[in-house]
Amino acid sequence: MSDNIIEKDGFTIVITEGFKKAKFDCPICKLVLRGLEDVESVEAYGSCKDCTELFYWPNIEKWKDGWRPKKEDVYKKLNNYYKVKEK
Repeated sequence: MSDNIIEKDGFTIVITEGFKKAKFDCPICKLVLRGLEDVESVEAYGSCKDCTELFYWPNIEKWKDGWRPKKEDVYKKLNNYYKVKEK
């Protein structure tokens, strides 16, 4: 087993073999993952818990075929900083 050890500014960081970075945001809504449930949901379904409930389960067959909601639909559904373009 080969660990990578980094010592810098009084800290020792040990990165074990096989370490994999976790994403910090949902690939669908781009919001920061809020906790373990979101992390597990991204690993299992490819989206945070909210997006899984709102988009994955109702569209499971389409999702398996590669469908993902449009950015505008995600913002509308989650009420997330959605702005309508002014004409």
